[in-house]
Amino acid sequence: MLCAPGGAIRNAAVALTFASTIALVGCSGGERADGTLPTAPPTTVAVTTTTVVATTTVAASTTVTVTSTEAPAPATTTVAAGVGLSADGPWRLVDSAPGVTTPGLVYELIPKLWAFIQLEETDTSTYPWTLNDTDRPIIEAYLQAQLTYYQAITSNPIDLDLPGWTQFYSGESAELVSLRERKAQGQNADLDLGVVLRPEVLGDERSDVYAIVSDCVLDGSTFRLPDGSFARGSSSGVGELAWGARLSLIDGRWLVDEMGPIEGGCDQ
Repeated sequence: MLCAPGGAIRNAAVALTFASTIALVGCSGGERADGTLPTAPPTTVAVTTTTVVATTTVAASTTVTVTSTEAPAPATTTVAAGVGLSADGPWRLVDSAPGVTTPGLVYELIPKLWAFIQLEETDTSTYPWTLNDTDRPIIEAYLQAQLTYYQAITSNPIDLDLPGWTQFYSGESAELVSLRERKAQGQNADLDLGVVLRPEVLGDERSDVYAIVSDCVLDGSTFRLPDGSFARGSSSGVGELAWGARLSLIDGRWLVDEMGPIEGGCDQ
């Protein structure tokens, strides 16, 4: 979530109960899934992260860094033969995305929603993980769930009946709770300067049937009221959202069990 001036706050009422390794994060205000996930391990590489000024749709408990007012020169997509997301997925390979300055693959899911996939560690890598065959289905399941959320909030009215809500979640998404309220108020979201997902699969609690995705989202969207004004929790600005998801392998498919803020997901 966003704990600094600027941006929209992504929220859903959710009560999550996890193991003793879980770390809570919190701050005032907040509007997405207010859950808890394990602490992301600190990175061991140098980081250079630059964001563009935008408006932000983020969660109820996480850490935000608001930085520069100028857009950086985008990094060109580096394509490795035979490496990347599945060719038949709801994404297309593009050259760049706002705020992405490190080598890797950039995919557009819908206009102004991108995913950055790291293929190799460099001096400017933001985390130690790189895409591999075992983790690819997990990352793709996470992206499908996120795509459902962003397709829903950019519909007018907000679409709570998309097939993705049941196809990519193991149960009812907790985010539907707050989205029902937003829909009743006539709100919908503007992706404005865009949202960039930067997911990785953690080694923590990883098994053949269980995984945690940590994401440091560059979020430049906002919720608006019917008259065009900012909804509660929204304002100009850009933030980094430390977000995470728990996934389980069910009947041969990876599905999202829970989403929520994750402590340390954007540590630099």
